[in-house]
Amino acid sequence: MKRTQAGFTLIEVLVAIALMAVVAIISWRGLENVSAMQRRLAGDADEVENVIRMLGQLERDLAMRAPDTLLDGGVQGGSKPAPVSTLPQSLRITIKETPDASATLEIIRSDAADPAAWQRVVWFLDGPVLRRAAGASARQYPLPAAGGGAAILAGITRFAIRAWMPGQGWINPPFPATGTAFTGLELSAERRTGERIERYRRVVVLE
Repeated sequence: MKRTQAGFTLIEVLVAIALMAVVAIISWRGLENVSAMQRRLAGDADEVENVIRMLGQLERDLAMRAPDTLLDGGVQGGSKPAPVSTLPQSLRITIKETPDASATLEIIRSDAADPAAWQRVVWFLDGPVLRRAAGASARQYPLPAAGGGAAILAGITRFAIRAWMPGQGWINPPFPATGTAFTGLELSAERRTGERIERYRRVVVLE
């Protein structure tokens, strides 16, 4: 006589179903965590790209600034040379009378579409937004005003500029009007992300 094969008991079936449910929940939570991490990484990548674009545009504006010879720099008649300006004639830096003492940077630069024309570009902090205002280009002075400006980066708490003076190091504004010419600028922006303050900087050589 053949012996009948015993099957699973009800308890064993229930235990197997419970284990499969636990595995499914763990797998679902793992996928949810991976998906959330991917979203955070994508958001961080976008933010980093925005910061890199901002710093690159700042550097480009400074690289395309007008030479001092065009803006009546150097000797201005007579037998005595004019005092050397610490900043190039095409740059103007002012500091806001606010607790953060953020800077405003004005640049006279060439127009990328028409190198013979010049335009006024201003970088400034408007509340928590760093803006770049660019006026219409022209081939003679006075140049048109820069206008309201386009939003470049949000969440900025401070926009600061320091200058490098040979033999003295980094100098904070207000800068002296005359003296040893600066050879570099440090442009920095502080940004609040959650409870952290992140600082981005770019050093530009003044040639």
